[in-house]
Amino acid sequence: METEEILGISAFVVTMAVLISASISDWKKREVGDWHWAAIGSAGLVTTLACSIGLTGFRWEYICLAAGTSLILLDIFSDREFNPFLFYLTAALLFIVPLCSDLPGDIAKAWISIPVCYAVYLGMYALGIVRGGADVKCLVVLSVMFPMYPHFLGFPLINIPGSAASHIFVFSLSVLFLAAVMTVPLALYFAARNAREGDFSGRMFSGYRMKVSDAETANVWPLEDIVGGELGSVRIPDEEETAGIYARLRDAGRETVWVTPMIPFVITITAATAVIALVGNPLFLIF
Repeated sequence: METEEILGISAFVVTMAVLISASISDWKKREVGDWHWAAIGSAGLVTTLACSIGLTGFRWEYICLAAGTSLILLDIFSDREFNPFLFYLTAALLFIVPLCSDLPGDIAKAWISIPVCYAVYLGMYALGIVRGGADVKCLVVLSVMFPMYPHFLGFPLINIPGSAASHIFVFSLSVLFLAAVMTVPLALYFAARNAREGDFSGRMFSGYRMKVSDAETANVWPLEDIVGGELGSVRIPDEEETAGIYARLRDAGRETVWVTPMIPFVITITAATAVIALVGNPLFLIF
């Protein structure tokens, strides 16, 4: 068994063990301890570094790339505020300088996918596309653990193409795509439930109505708020904002509110990770 295959098996086993633990926590508490992501991120950095050295031997570029990846992990785990300009400039230089050298193409693409995925997932979080902080951290550390698709024991079953598709749909992005697809049945359930109750609106695929008094103690996010004295739609709020929203709704005499459930998305990510690692990305059957 080759070193790359041993590292692939080890990365998969460690990742799944930690993700299962995170999924249990997300299901029971709707929150996940940062130690889960620190474990995957740290193991991922070591695995990616070891795999790179195993393929080319030790190179000075790997020191810079590992340092840049460490800064990314520090940023998502630390509550300390850094000077944004200096922080991102330093991180950028630690990736750009070594990647301007003569590193083999596949290795260079693997390392550069880490900061690219980091920026993409932070952007998705800022836009409300990915809602939970734990979900973002999970996706970032998956990009560190699997900047390249793992190969072990004949897995994944779907071949990884040598085309641009495999560089666009990197492992963690494939996981996010599949996890999102897995939530489609829930959207259809919402639509059927709302149609049965005669609630036809743009929200019918993302949530349902609930009594304000019930929503306050349920694992849901409100989709409405009183803005400027009028009832209006709002994006998914931060958890600390929900009490104020419900208080304004009660003061305005609202008895019901549109809500969307706090889906334990880490569970979906865990299932998607197993599928992508063992079966492969179904999109690769097309491209």
